[in-house]
Amino acid sequence: MPRITLSRRDVPRRKSVRPARALLAETRQFEELVIELAGAFVRVTSDKIDEEINLWLKRIVLALELDRSTIAEFNPADGWATFSHGWAREPEQIIGKSLDANTLLPWVKRKMLAGEMVVMPSVDALPEEAAVDRESMRRHGPKSNVMIPIRVGGVVVAGVGFGALYRERSWPPQIVRRLQMVAEIFGFALERKRAILEVLQLRNELTYISRVNTMGELAASLAHEINQPLAAIRSNAEAIQSMLEAEVPDLDEVKAAVADIVSDDARAGDTIHRLRALFRREELTHSELDLGELLREVGRIINSDAVIRKVSLNLDLRQPLRTVLADRIQIQQAIINLLLNAFDAVSEVQENSRQVTLSALAGGSSCIRVLVRDSGKGIAPDALPRIFDAFFTTKPSGLGMGLAISRSIVEAHGGRLSVSSNPGRGTTFEIILPCSV
Repeated sequence: MPRITLSRRDVPRRKSVRPARALLAETRQFEELVIELAGAFVRVTSDKIDEEINLWLKRIVLALELDRSTIAEFNPADGWATFSHGWAREPEQIIGKSLDANTLLPWVKRKMLAGEMVVMPSVDALPEEAAVDRESMRRHGPKSNVMIPIRVGGVVVAGVGFGALYRERSWPPQIVRRLQMVAEIFGFALERKRAILEVLQLRNELTYISRVNTMGELAASLAHEINQPLAAIRSNAEAIQSMLEAEVPDLDEVKAAVADIVSDDARAGDTIHRLRALFRREELTHSELDLGELLREVGRIINSDAVIRKVSLNLDLRQPLRTVLADRIQIQQAIINLLLNAFDAVSEVQENSRQVTLSALAGGSSCIRVLVRDSGKGIAPDALPRIFDAFFTTKPSGLGMGLAISRSIVEAHGGRLSVSSNPGRGTTFEIILPCSV
């Protein structure tokens, strides 16, 4: 990486400059710190990356006897720099959330985006073309600073600064090289974090697409479920119209018919509400759920589809169940996917043998088991290990995404989804979800 070293022109030597022995000891200590840092970011989990970066900024500041270290992410659209990470000895030393780099530090910003380090032993060492930056440094600090670009995917997206706010200091080449390594490690960590966020976003997109596809599969049954109360409402309305034409209308009968209309309207509204909830596109939201009630709601959503396909759907919820911490819509989607898969599996057997059971039971003190059992022909032994692979399907018109999405949803909730062949005939899918504390 190109490096710009600024000479300390016209800056008198300070008597407090550390001797060579002290600088050597500092360099050796810092080298050991950087080696430890590299190992730490190999082990850290993705959700702890930001916390780990701030921890190491603190350790570097203390090891080099500095005052502050920050990471600023650049926005090429408006020229602003947003501070995403940082640590300072005193809270008031932390810069605000963002600053206008184009106005305050235009020269430094150009150097950073060009991939060049800026090593500043003193403010007066800044060149003439950095007059604006020099004035900003004099007003807001620091007195001495090293600024290093951070690359993610080969592109400069941020800069990390290590500064002394109240004194000037030298920056030995060995220390600067190690700080450059620190910036590279931070870059790899941020790239890893971004990649994981992109994977999560892609998974959410696929989950939503799968939900839309599921609604397409349920279109006929949902239409049937809505048409039933609408037909009943029309029938009662016609009956009321006929009764009101009589010389002496039977008001009790009219009241009963009106009550039926209100009930059927609520039934249709509830169906539409459930449909809208499944289509809703929101962030994953965990809340404590009554799994028994959730499974009953799934049964209501999918019951008409079972009737149309001539499948006997049994709901077995005899045991009291503990609550689970989960996203209602996504867990419903995972279970509906499994039920539709089971309906497809039994469609190849005789009508009187099309049995699908949805059950739930305690799986110990810390989890709940949800089972979807079908009486179909089962899954071939050679296909069983691949059944959750994306795009793998045994159906002529299948996309091979339903089971993969279901497993992804369950695992995102800290659970497991597995499959096994039933003794005799059929297949059982088992979801294990952790109970809420």
